Amino acid sequence: MTDRTHTRRTVLQAAGATSVVALAAGCLSDDEEENGGGNGGGNGGDDDIDPSEWEDVDTIELDGVTAGWEGVAPDMIAGETNPTIVLFEGQEYDFTWYNEDSGTHNIEIWDEDETVVEDYQTDEVNDDEQTLSGVVASEEMAYYRCAPHSQMQAPIQVESE
Repeated sequence: MTDRTHTRRTVLQAAGATSVVALAAGCLSDDEEENGGGNGGGNGGDDDIDPSEWEDVDTIELDGVTAGWEGVAPDMIAGETNPTIVLFEGQEYDFTWYNEDSGTHNIEIWDEDETVVEDYQTDEVNDDEQTLSGVVASEEMAYYRCAPHSQMQAPIQVESE
């Protein structure tokens, strides 16, 4: 295991333990519970996203684990489970994911009808790392997802220029 992987895994494990303690203690409000779990919106839901923070982003990095995508970069999604990704229509992006559980994963960009947009998908692999390059954001993009694992799905918010 690389130092980067070990450090990231330790931080994520600590964050996960803190979340479990908070949930067990009943410390989360209804809004926090709705926005933080399940299939997407782990970074607080669309209402808390400031699209201007995403203006200079062209690379999205995620850890692939069967329980859900874990944000790595940019910083505003680091440590978040199934974070909402903000893209700007017409801009090009790369999605890189790191396999953190040796499972078989891929990444696909879906529309509202759960159809892959513009063939933006990778093969299902259990490699250490995989990149989906040259993704041009369009208004039809709604989700990113791992085909074998439905819990690895989160929203894409596309902003007009």
